[in-house]
Amino acid sequence: MSSIKLTADSGGGTFEIKAPASSANTRVLTLPDSGNYILGGKILQVVQTVKTDRSTISLATNTLTSDIMTVSITPQSTSSKILLQCTINGNCSTTGFGFVFNKGGTDITGATGDAHGSRRRLTSSQEVDSSNMSSLSGTFLDSPSTTSATTYGVKMAHTSSGTQNIFINHNNEADLAKFHVTICTLSAMEVAA
Repeated sequence: MSSIKLTADSGGGTFEIKAPASSANTRVLTLPDSGNYILGGKILQVVQTVKTDRSTISLATNTLTSDIMTVSITPQSTSSKILLQCTINGNCSTTGFGFVFNKGGTDITGATGDAHGSRRRLTSSQEVDSSNMSSLSGTFLDSPSTTSATTYGVKMAHTSSGTQNIFINHNNEADLAKFHVTICTLSAMEVAA
């Protein structure tokens, strides 16, 4: 019976791979031809943008803001996936707000709800009142199929008619100790296929 035996450098244990006793039990173990470990599912890199400043955005109905945060990542392989995670804290001057993931400025296919009449398609949305802050979060696994630098962003919308204000990292109340100032985060993680 053929085998491969690895012995530890300093008198430790051994690891042995043996061929099956019968050709009817043949198995094939295929390892990556680059690197020195099995990559599948491994997080290869993580990049993050943190928005700590307070901002107020005046926005017309049924429109999106420009990117409030972006993050750029360069995948190591065209087969890698990019796991996006975002948390936005804020408030809207009326009823609610939401966000959508985009890649290079274009909404990511599959990262929004299905089309339904004239409703705005977003990644995450929440109804709020005019004084309490809310936290929105969203996660999406993208397949960029490239090894070029790829920029992901987050754009926001509100759920009311007319022009309204979206408040990021604060609410629309007086500067009192009982109110909070927060952060928003956008992370991109490369996951090996």
